Amino acid sequence: MKYIVAGMTITNDVVFADGTKSDCHLGGAIFSLEGVRTYTDDVLYVSNVGDDFEEYYGEWMARNNMKLDGMSKVLEHTHYNIVKYHPDGTYYEYSIYGPEFEARNREATWINADQVLAVCQGAKAMYIDSHEKEPFWQRVDEVRATGCQILWEPPTKCLVDPEVREKTWKIIDKVDMYTMNRPESFAFFGVDSEEAVLEKLLEYGKPCFYRVGSKGSYMVSGGEYAFAPSIDIGEFVDQTGCGNCSTAAAMYAYFEGYDNLMVAVMANIAAGYNLLQYGPYPHFTPEVTADALALAEKTCAELRAK
Repeated sequence: MKYIVAGMTITNDVVFADGTKSDCHLGGAIFSLEGVRTYTDDVLYVSNVGDDFEEYYGEWMARNNMKLDGMSKVLEHTHYNIVKYHPDGTYYEYSIYGPEFEARNREATWINADQVLAVCQGAKAMYIDSHEKEPFWQRVDEVRATGCQILWEPPTKCLVDPEVREKTWKIIDKVDMYTMNRPESFAFFGVDSEEAVLEKLLEYGKPCFYRVGSKGSYMVSGGEYAFAPSIDIGEFVDQTGCGNCSTAAAMYAYFEGYDNLMVAVMANIAAGYNLLQYGPYPHFTPEVTADALALAEKTCAELRAK
């Protein structure tokens, strides 16, 4: 496969700030897989799951021509969380199986380098959502030695907790591209404006996909950056997973060789499809992909004309 998406699979029950609830939606790194799948089916999903994975995800994977070669059934259950939103858009989540389940299965959930090395030969790039303490990072150089480039989406704790900041920088130094959102960036750099963050990102120099919520996103690389506003595909339903989705789409677009503006636009379009329903977009046909690319080209042309 040309691209790899690696991370934790989590089914979600979503509880909104007004108390309404919607149950049993596909989630976790499936949203990241969705981001790449918006534009290509040449992508493999790597995740540690339970025997119940096909019960929840089998239909979506088959419908979207996704292979199961990267799956490892090593957990008691595929993770299943309740996600509760606050009025300000922040949220917290917890397992329906309880904290004991999470403790027992924590390390088994982690992606390890052997799993990736088994499938990454010939791959151009991969997305990974992984904590700084996970064993993958001890052998990340082996993965990159295969020619597979890496985008890391650091968990929020890695960016906002001063105690792990040094380790976070060490990992960013080892990968080819990284990402963060607006609140995370303010905490990470100790600043209070997007302009100050962009200065920091340019100074460091490594490609970064910088997400600024409903406003849109920036792609920073090559000593410059481009901003693209959010793009509406249709009626807004649920925002869950947009960050993961857009980041993985940005990874695909960047390593496919698109320029900064096109990367940001393609990422925002993928997020636009994610917003149309609970969970990932249900079926990426060749027509949907063609429409997404045509919209990206049209949007870029309009933005450049301004």
